[in-house]
Amino acid sequence: MPLATGQILKERYRIVKLLGQGGFGAVYRAWDIVLERPCAVKENLDPRPAAERQFQREAKILARLDHPNLPDVKDYFVIPGQGQYLVMDFVEGDDLEELLARSGGKLAEEQAVGYAVQVCRALEYLHSQNPPVIHRDIKPANIKVAPNGQIKLVDFGIAKALDSTMGTLSGAQAATPGYAPFEQYGQEPTDARSDVYSLGATLYTLLTGQPPLESIARVKGRTLVNPSQLNPRLSAYREAAILKALELHPDQRFQSAAEFRMALEPSPLPLSLEWRGGARVPTVLVSPPEEVKSQPYTEPIPAQQTLAEPRPAWLWPAGVGVVVVACLLGGIWLLSNVVPPPRTPAPPTLVETNFEPTQAEAESTVMFTSPPAAANTEAGFTPTSQVISTTEISSQLIDDKGVSMAFIPAGEFQMGSQSGSSDEQPVHAVYLDAYYIDVFEVTNALYTNCVQASGCSPPHDTTRYRDTEYAQHPVVYVDWSQAQTYCRWRGGDLPTEAQWEKAARGGLEGKLYPWGDEAPVCTPGAENGAQFTSCDGQTVEVGNFSLNGYGLFDMAGNVWEWVLDWYLDSFYSSSPFENPSGPNSGQYRVLRGGSWVLNGSSLRVAVRNWLNPVSWFDYGGFRCSRLP
Repeated sequence: MPLATGQILKERYRIVKLLGQGGFGAVYRAWDIVLERPCAVKENLDPRPAAERQFQREAKILARLDHPNLPDVKDYFVIPGQGQYLVMDFVEGDDLEELLARSGGKLAEEQAVGYAVQVCRALEYLHSQNPPVIHRDIKPANIKVAPNGQIKLVDFGIAKALDSTMGTLSGAQAATPGYAPFEQYGQEPTDARSDVYSLGATLYTLLTGQPPLESIARVKGRTLVNPSQLNPRLSAYREAAILKALELHPDQRFQSAAEFRMALEPSPLPLSLEWRGGARVPTVLVSPPEEVKSQPYTEPIPAQQTLAEPRPAWLWPAGVGVVVVACLLGGIWLLSNVVPPPRTPAPPTLVETNFEPTQAEAESTVMFTSPPAAANTEAGFTPTSQVISTTEISSQLIDDKGVSMAFIPAGEFQMGSQSGSSDEQPVHAVYLDAYYIDVFEVTNALYTNCVQASGCSPPHDTTRYRDTEYAQHPVVYVDWSQAQTYCRWRGGDLPTEAQWEKAARGGLEGKLYPWGDEAPVCTPGAENGAQFTSCDGQTVEVGNFSLNGYGLFDMAGNVWEWVLDWYLDSFYSSSPFENPSGPNSGQYRVLRGGSWVLNGSSLRVAVRNWLNPVSWFDYGGFRCSRLP
């Protein structure tokens, strides 16, 4: 029975109005007598002792949440024999169901996607908690739009902390037809991908004016109507993203809200639609669709993927070749003659080498075999050979853990991009002291050394880490703290954003990519230096992505790389000139470098990406830096 208007709970919360009611409880607008402000009270009607204990465990987790797209949980309590109650901020404004009704049936694409992107950010935060928090009831009615346009994901009535060892509690088995994935009906465990499905269904509704076919009906053989049949003006790549989010099997969906968000934001995407078995299904493109090819790769990438103008490492302007390549020979010679690191830690000394080329050497080329990382032979590594010019030589060192690092000289460079996302602007001059940075991304083999020395914890997912076939692939599934801990074990740190971008540019100014302005191509051995051997976002052995002017490999294309800085969208407009290191605190840490997971769209040097530092994923790694 609903609470009565005027009824006071816990001698503090006066019920003002019933906002909504369902089989498991109700939501009320209330007045906080103590703080003298409105609040929302969520009532869960399950008096069983087990349900009360579960509620208290999960309410404590919800009360710790702090995100701009989530309401704050202010209080929680149990009334024995009656139910459980969450007290949250009351969010002024309309929910998307109300907004949809007033708009005539559907929302404009950019408006709807903008709301969905904000929900993705909220989900990224929820899913990154320990344990992850799964909302489990995402639908238009549970997304409110504040007067300033900011959305709030509300109604945590059936949200639960994910426990892979437990089934879904009977008190949390609610499912909204059209928005609930098949597994939420008790068929399989729910996880973050269940929320991805529900958000995909929500976006489908916002853009077409009707919810998608219920998942149960689809399992029984009925066919989902493609959103473009209901909204012909819908962008093809966004339709593909929605359909991928709505895949019936969780393994076929985006594996995280971050992936979904990145596929929705305006950028050339790896998704397209093909006709298979009489239906259009999302597929990964080998090359951008024609409507994208005509556009330069300068559009902003998903908030998690945005870089700036890289610089060509393979462009040799006539008459300037000696200047461009002068930094390569030392690194090339040393890296191709490096010995494997010792099994026991070596003394903390740096072996530094500087080479001066003869005239003959300056005009020659050599075969460079990459990468000279630890335990290459033992891990069954097959080197990749590349012919490169050696008219420039760079200082190199092998640190005391046996890892090759390239010397980046002190000086100014132009940081940012004028044509990219707003957080990459403006282009501004930055001065950096000299530093070293890893030639390759940290591999599973190298990271294992730290784990075996008890200096690091294993990746969150060890499937690839423990597979010898991935020994020379970048280590992935590591969060920011794990990456920084490894770098400190090596005697350095993660590079700052400025250090990373200068290194990625390789001495080239005003270029889009680490190799120049040529768009990325998925063709091994491409002459423009932008070659790739993997086009599906999967990692490959380090050393397969273009070498740049500082003798660095894989600065774009293999994995996103954690850097030291906290993220601030306006940082480039207020960056210090000398050795900038980002804000002192924040909510997200920055990643740079891009991954082929977005079909090359995120590989520009200036693209800035950000994530909660406790996040980890299958195409995120890192490299380290240190001062001389």
